[in-house]
Amino acid sequence: MNNTVLRLTSLTLIWLYCTAVAQAGQVITQEERAWARQVLTQEKTLGAISTPNAIAVMYFNNRSGRERLTPLQKGMAVMLITDLAKVEKIRVVERTKLQALLDEMELGASGLMDAETAPEVGLLLRASYVTGGDILQGTSKELEISSSVFDVPLDKFTPQQPAAGAVNEIFKLEKKVLFHIIDHMQIALSPQKKAELERPLSTSTAALLALFAGIDYSDRGLYLRAANMYEQALIEDPSLKMAQNALLELKGMGLVTLEELSGEQRGPQPPLPASAPDDGLSTGSIVAIGLGVAAVGGGLAFALGQDDDESETTPVDPEDTTPPTVTADPAENTALDCSGGNILFSFSEAMAETGEALLSNEGIIQQGWRGNRVYEVNWSADESICNNLSPITVTLSGFKDTSENLLAEPTSFTYSSRNSTALQSEL
Repeated sequence: MNNTVLRLTSLTLIWLYCTAVAQAGQVITQEERAWARQVLTQEKTLGAISTPNAIAVMYFNNRSGRERLTPLQKGMAVMLITDLAKVEKIRVVERTKLQALLDEMELGASGLMDAETAPEVGLLLRASYVTGGDILQGTSKELEISSSVFDVPLDKFTPQQPAAGAVNEIFKLEKKVLFHIIDHMQIALSPQKKAELERPLSTSTAALLALFAGIDYSDRGLYLRAANMYEQALIEDPSLKMAQNALLELKGMGLVTLEELSGEQRGPQPPLPASAPDDGLSTGSIVAIGLGVAAVGGGLAFALGQDDDESETTPVDPEDTTPPTVTADPAENTALDCSGGNILFSFSEAMAETGEALLSNEGIIQQGWRGNRVYEVNWSADESICNNLSPITVTLSGFKDTSENLLAEPTSFTYSSRNSTALQSEL
């Protein structure tokens, strides 16, 4: 009986944690990644229970043939999550929690809904609905958004009425999809609430695409580039509060500094890496539409105004010769727990998934990649790394990015152990 109560309490806390603030921040924290790992470890013990009117919004697949609209894949989800969270009767899974879970499931590069992912995501998140869709080619200057809703308890996909409209009015297309979803969930809206939901995040397509590009960069740990995109979004629409909040979040968490954001002090930016199939965002297309490291001005708006029958030239990125950097969590000089724990090494670029972590005291560890930007070192009580009182130095050897650039210094991180720290305090 006690185990049943404990399990139900745990599941309730998991759900509350992932839906508490559906539009809190855009940075995926280590706490969220730990939460996602915990959810996956409980997957086999989860029953078919779902939370009524709880919904997870997956990313939309860009099938329009317009590479410059790739940021809209996450953007449609961002807009829908923001609006659905305003409806009191709906509980929405926070986007960063969903992204952390998708990363752990090795689906983070796409996050697209299909017949396999929707049931599993719905089960893991205790959601009764999962939604997502496709961005399709309409007429020469139109888009069509095709969406569907997966009812988790019924194990059933229901296609929604497609939403078609002008490319430069994507905010209107999102509203059509939004109200189709709410109707499917059979939730009645008051005239006041409907009027509130009809207000767009921004009427500037240029600002929205810059915002969405920034969010994707943030998910991949490229925080300075994310900040550049948020700044560009604010140039296009100074009242875009989500971009303001996202930029403040990066500054407040110390992920970017004022010096880095200052063009005078920052100097030339390192070249963008060549886009890879699993990037989730084509950096080449961002350069093409003016969302690169330089100030954009009206470049994006001009690109969106072009007829689709005109040739679209994507410039080739210069060779990437910038060494990747790495940060450690916990930070260097932290006292490690000998009874078990881990260190996560986060890289500034997509890595070639090679390399090895070496310990100065030859302690026994487990190690491996989590995606292509995070490398984990962990240990347990029966494989303690604290086999003497000396400081523990972890050296990263052989790590290089996808452009074959070796890791920049520092590549070694020194820690103390709680056992040695406690003994020294006693002495």
